[in-house]
Amino acid sequence: MKKNKTEYFVFGIFALVGTIFVIAGIFWMISGIRFRENAAEVMAVISEIDTYRDSDGDTNHKVYVNYSYDGNTYNDIPLGEYSSGMYEGKEIELLVDPVNPSRISTQLGSIIGSSVFIGMGGIFALVGICPFIVMGRKSSKRKKLIDAGHSIYATVDSIDINTSYSVNGRHPFVIYCSYKDEYKDVIYRFKSDNLWTDPSQVIEPGSEIRIYVDGTDFSKYHVDTESLLAGKIIDYT
Repeated sequence: MKKNKTEYFVFGIFALVGTIFVIAGIFWMISGIRFRENAAEVMAVISEIDTYRDSDGDTNHKVYVNYSYDGNTYNDIPLGEYSSGMYEGKEIELLVDPVNPSRISTQLGSIIGSSVFIGMGGIFALVGICPFIVMGRKSSKRKKLIDAGHSIYATVDSIDINTSYSVNGRHPFVIYCSYKDEYKDVIYRFKSDNLWTDPSQVIEPGSEIRIYVDGTDFSKYHVDTESLLAGKIIDYT
């Protein structure tokens, strides 16, 4: 349960950050659209491109421009944008805010920036929200199976560690078990959900464990680890 809460917290952070990015990107895009509707077009000259490395070693560029608007000259105004085709002395078309002429942008500047924000936010939100949807559907299916009450008893084959998944550097346990249908002469194999408590303390290979199934459709099942561990192991780790 403790690890489940950690999973929910981590996915929740992703969903929250992603949502904030999307909302910020939308507001930025709307602001950019309104800015372009009222802005004046001017020609500017790139006066300087300051290239530097940040603390991570990544190369960054600060672009400064000179331009004239409404009879006034503005020199070395930071553009706040950079593209690989820019160089010192190049003429570029700018949009200028008539109310605040030092507020400038290229035609695509705010669109690209806001689109990147929305795209990044969408990815983060999906990373956070999709697991909630999956876990919610899984929980609903598990409840339906348990409420229906159809069950069989399988034999525990092994208790393994799921190395393909981890939370805070720890891997969960899984129980593999099998059930032989003597009438059909078929063996069905099942796998439990991830367990954050070692079940080998209360069950071992060869023991029986209950499997809830959807009638005769054994592909829809749930390994009953809840009643197996309930009250038998209290894990504070």
